Amino acid sequence: MALCYNINSQEPAAPRLSKNEKEEISELRWNGWRAGVITFLSAVYGQMTLARQLPPDPRQDSWLLMRSPIPPLLFSLFYIAAVTWWGPLYMKSRKPFSGLRNVMMAYNAFQVIYSAWLFYEAGMGGWFGSYSFICQTCDYSNNPQAIRMMHCAYWYHFSKYVDFIDTIFFVLHKKYQHISLLHMSHHGLMPISTWYGVRYHPGGHNTFFGFLNCFVHTVMYLYYLLAAMGPSLRPFLWWKKYLTTLQMVQFTLVFLHSLQLAFVDCDVPPVLMNWVGFVSVMFFILFSDFYIKAYQKRGKHKVSSVMNEITGDVSWDKKNCLDGTNTSAEPSTKAKRANNPVRRDVFNEFLHGGSSGISRNGSIDVSSGKSKDFPSGIDEELVFRSRV
Repeated sequence: MALCYNINSQEPAAPRLSKNEKEEISELRWNGWRAGVITFLSAVYGQMTLARQLPPDPRQDSWLLMRSPIPPLLFSLFYIAAVTWWGPLYMKSRKPFSGLRNVMMAYNAFQVIYSAWLFYEAGMGGWFGSYSFICQTCDYSNNPQAIRMMHCAYWYHFSKYVDFIDTIFFVLHKKYQHISLLHMSHHGLMPISTWYGVRYHPGGHNTFFGFLNCFVHTVMYLYYLLAAMGPSLRPFLWWKKYLTTLQMVQFTLVFLHSLQLAFVDCDVPPVLMNWVGFVSVMFFILFSDFYIKAYQKRGKHKVSSVMNEITGDVSWDKKNCLDGTNTSAEPSTKAKRANNPVRRDVFNEFLHGGSSGISRNGSIDVSSGKSKDFPSGIDEELVFRSRV
């Protein structure tokens, strides 16, 4: 982006934001407001229901951040403000950070190990055998297995603060389009939600959510780590398209696991399972909305990108392609198009998923025999942007 210079000071002024960048920042701030409201209302719900019906677990009285819900709420709100307001304001006149690849690889490796350890601990704490998937009450005793699950729940809560780093990387790279409402709601809501779960019910039925989430995070961050190692591993990452499905399955299983308590006699606080069920439904709806919009937006972008590649015209639109004319194009652009054997039927086959020239996966194969693959697919971008 070119710099604007102040004639009087002879110093470079801050670069002007493009229309697209202004729209991204505006949407980012609106997502921040909504995520902040969701986070605050979640804390109010926990305080008005769970905190009034159950006594706090005395085994955690001396633990860091477990005396009051105020610190996790403030941390969440501070995080939301930092990544949706202060961070973009700081990066406004700066270029995206470079050289963070090794840092991100180390972070992803840490998340793989951390999430896998939590999944193992939750399993050994009950979900690998001794827990019932139909009805499981919380054990408040000093039984070793109960203590193990309580510690696992606490470190799972702590992992939600570590997850803030995901968004910080987005801000430093100025990838504001990745910070969706789904992303912000998840990262803002989880610390305060898990705090109430750990403080008042650190075991039993509600820990199934964390158990599944740790498994999903292990697989997800493993993909990020392998993808960051370079193109040599890309052929072995064919399973990336299943990560989006895995996340959707996670929300569905958690909802059904919570819903079943409405049909069985189980001594688990209804307000707690209603909370877990509501959060899983909310994430499912947000993810579905994000998934559909991303597909629509990405699909339109692919059509434009494909035709730009074929015609050599950066200002391509559908009309120009269909009638084969572009009176505003420069002679060099027309010459490129004249030398490129593209027919109207090729474009039609692309729209309908034909195979004679272009396919929906973004691969171009004109009569010259050359092909070009787009660097990333829809599912890869969805997984990268959602990070739930």
